[in-house]
Amino acid sequence: MDKLKKMTVFARVVELGSFAAAAEDLNVSPAIIGRHVADLEAMLDLRLISRTTRSMEVTEAGTRYYHGCKATLEQVDALEQDVVAQEGGLLSGVIRVAAPEGIGTPLLLDAVQSFQTLHPEVLFDLVFENEQTDFITSRVDLAIRLAIKLDDSSLIVSKLAQTSLGLFASPSYLRAYGTPTTVADLDQHCCLVFGASRFGDSWPLVTNKGMQKLRLPWKLVMNQTNTYREALVRGLGVGLLPEIMAIDLVEADQLEPINLTGQFPDVGVFAVYPEKAFQPRRVGLFLDHLRQQMKQHLA
Repeated sequence: MDKLKKMTVFARVVELGSFAAAAEDLNVSPAIIGRHVADLEAMLDLRLISRTTRSMEVTEAGTRYYHGCKATLEQVDALEQDVVAQEGGLLSGVIRVAAPEGIGTPLLLDAVQSFQTLHPEVLFDLVFENEQTDFITSRVDLAIRLAIKLDDSSLIVSKLAQTSLGLFASPSYLRAYGTPTTVADLDQHCCLVFGASRFGDSWPLVTNKGMQKLRLPWKLVMNQTNTYREALVRGLGVGLLPEIMAIDLVEADQLEPINLTGQFPDVGVFAVYPEKAFQPRRVGLFLDHLRQQMKQHLA
């Protein structure tokens, strides 16, 4: 049997946690599954899975081999998809995207919906997180990050858009407490901070002395973007957000931008992904589509 088939079988055993589950998934007998794994171990002269009649445990070598198998199999799949698509075949397969949950609705969902209208055979697996993505363990095709500057020599970085950082509050809050016009005015306001950002418990402020950290007596600290947005809509205070995460609420008259004497830095929206010999064509086309959607969203 060919080696790619054995690697596929081994990967399913690791992912599903048992020979029996892999056999059911692949519609073969457990004996055939065991034979494929044993053949790989014989070729490598290594124990990949330690097993008894009741349990199995992937060895350290088996874990390393599993990650290599997944990378190889994904590259083969990408190559086949690319060749088929270039010959006029329909785009298909899964695109796994990790992104900050603050741009999931409506921006990312709008982009996914419109892309699937064009390519209905393409499926999406969306992972919303504010932490940096581990591409090896998460099996993500690309991640979206917001940063003033992004340098990572181990990844390919593609800038999708530029957005501004700004202060926002609800109309009800501004009617009740007034609108701050300078940074000094913020001491008299209820200020909310998104504690999970790269800036921690501060706001980045551009001054004539360079970038500085602005710390205030925060009324509320949160680490979840949608809850942060909801707190601002409810009139709990003034908050700092990238425009791309607030524009839908401004258009719905739920938030108002606050223009201060002082400047907050611009933020880049980046797509990052590991370098691969064959990036699936569906991923490249979705990146182009997402870039165009962001331009329309920020226009």
